[in-house]
Amino acid sequence: MMEILPPDPEILQDPEFWEKAWFQAKEESIFKKKNKTLRDTVDFWESRAENFTDNVMGEKGRKRVDSVIRWLEKQGVNLEGTRILDIGAGPGPFTLAFAEKGAKEVVALEPAGNMLDYLKEEIKKRGLKNVRAVQDTWEEVDLDQENLRGEFDLVFASMSPGINNWETIEKALQCSKKYCYISQFAGRRQSSAMEDLWQEVFQEELPPWPAHVIYILNLLYAKNYNLDFSVWEEKREAEDTVEEALPYFLNELKVFGKEEPYPEEKVRSFLEKRAEKGVFCHQVKSRLGKILITL
Repeated sequence: MMEILPPDPEILQDPEFWEKAWFQAKEESIFKKKNKTLRDTVDFWESRAENFTDNVMGEKGRKRVDSVIRWLEKQGVNLEGTRILDIGAGPGPFTLAFAEKGAKEVVALEPAGNMLDYLKEEIKKRGLKNVRAVQDTWEEVDLDQENLRGEFDLVFASMSPGINNWETIEKALQCSKKYCYISQFAGRRQSSAMEDLWQEVFQEELPPWPAHVIYILNLLYAKNYNLDFSVWEEKREAEDTVEEALPYFLNELKVFGKEEPYPEEKVRSFLEKRAEKGVFCHQVKSRLGKILITL
């Protein structure tokens, strides 16, 4: 039996160890090849805007928003009368909820114009006067020019691609006076069909998923921040026709970054072979982690 030696505690408490581990995980994933520049990343989210908006603004998205807000309140975060910065706001599920919960001001930072267009429509439709939308990437936004530094009671980054190294985390902390919230996947999103589909279409194993909250959690711990941490799981059961399932799985291939054009006919054939009486059943399970830093 192979002997497994425990890691050196000093190494595990070294922030540089976790920074390097996080960087290496991203370098070894397919995401490294997909989004070579910030512009590539923004273009990717521009192209996903419609599908993403339907998802996060639907029933599943509302449940996540309610769950996160309840957790924040349980940790002692009072949203009423606060100033909140929402990093990577997307179409605004959290921005809108914070504004309607009585926040004094919510600044929604989002680089994808298609996402912001939806948010601006909702702000107008709901008659909200306490939301300011800023179109910029978190990596490039000038904190002083946009008056963001040290201005917020809560800095909020839910599954934000902009939080991708220590520099971007530290930038978020510089904007907060009280709290900073960060959430990320706690392991790869699991699909009952995706691994088989990937193998059949590309004749290779599904690539690793680099976005993992463990790096952020341990980096903050090693830097001696006060924090609360929780993990939760979301499940989605779907029964779709082949035509309904096809765009979903083509979009999943796009998330992993294979070059277009995607093999639509191969995906259709895969779904048709596994459908029963024209219905394709599949399950998606996501495990996510949320961190609240108290400053």
